[in-house]
Amino acid sequence: MKNDTSIRHGRYYRKYKGYVIERGTYKDGHKSGRWAYFSLNGIFEFEYDYNTQKVTKIANRQTPDEYFETPVFFEGSPIIPYVYIVNHIDYPQVAKNQDVKGRVTLAVSVDSTGRPVQLRIIKKLHPLLDREVLKVAKTFPQSWNWIPATYNGQNVSNEYHIDIEFELVE
Repeated sequence: MKNDTSIRHGRYYRKYKGYVIERGTYKDGHKSGRWAYFSLNGIFEFEYDYNTQKVTKIANRQTPDEYFETPVFFEGSPIIPYVYIVNHIDYPQVAKNQDVKGRVTLAVSVDSTGRPVQLRIIKKLHPLLDREVLKVAKTFPQSWNWIPATYNGQNVSNEYHIDIEFELVE
């Protein structure tokens, strides 16, 4: 197993800051079977079965009956969209000068097919920071996939939330 995105057959894992954030198997260039996804610090988030195209485990849920209603998931570790935003954001100088710090929450509306259809800020902090988060989110790679929410076993539209913390480091 190697942390190499060019591997497309066999066991695979991806690490971030020393922690595994995704783990699974490729078969003939495609994700196959069950993949586990983890957040920062290697905390389990969910497991997705690419053969059945269903969420099979969710953190803090104990039985399969609890999976009839699932939230939207990013197909991959939930840290990936967060890190993308953090790595591409430009903290506006005006906001720095005003010592603006806190949280902006981005909502990605995902339709029942797994397609992102709208981006909006649901927890605002400062107009400059809110706009910057939206600007970066609009550049999310087109190749990213989203797993739609489900209700009673049917795909439904819902939102995926990403919290971005702004803090000034001295």
